[in-house]
Amino acid sequence: MKLKHIPNILSAIRICMVPVFIYLFFEHYERIYLSLLIFLLAGLTDIIDGYLARRNNWISNLGKLLDPLADKLMECTVLVCFAVKGIIPWQLTAVFMIKELFMVCGAIIVLKKIKVTVKSKWYGKITTSVFYAIVFSVFAVHVFDISVNVPVAVILFALALLLTLVSMILYIIDTLRINAELKNKENIM
Repeated sequence: MKLKHIPNILSAIRICMVPVFIYLFFEHYERIYLSLLIFLLAGLTDIIDGYLARRNNWISNLGKLLDPLADKLMECTVLVCFAVKGIIPWQLTAVFMIKELFMVCGAIIVLKKIKVTVKSKWYGKITTSVFYAIVFSVFAVHVFDISVNVPVAVILFALALLLTLVSMILYIIDTLRINAELKNKENIM
């Protein structure tokens, strides 16, 4: 195994954590801290694989696809699990999932049409970080049995949704800019 494959291996491990998270969340809900631990490990692998890829220039097209796929799978899984348990409403989960589906389809179209993989940007990383912080907060409320109103989780996830929609718009703008630059280069040649 070459060291440059470590980030992709970590992303693959993160994808494998999704069914483990689901199993622990539903089969051992009374020990919800186990699900939280898997979620935090997934976040840690995300940080490590991104750091290693950037620091050592181990960035690959596979990694550009695997990393956000792993993020989106874990995020959607957590949202569905929370909706099933009534922690957040299904409508909020549905909007998140439609947005993620739109982003994945958009990324595939961009890759096929203009042969460019849009790299993650600072606003995408902030959005993911905020999402993880909100999920951790909601888990903490349940782990430590803190008495709060259900709307607190809804408000936090609504803010995350707003941030993720802004991030999506910024990615669309960035992709349109890249497409325009490529067309300008083609016209010059």
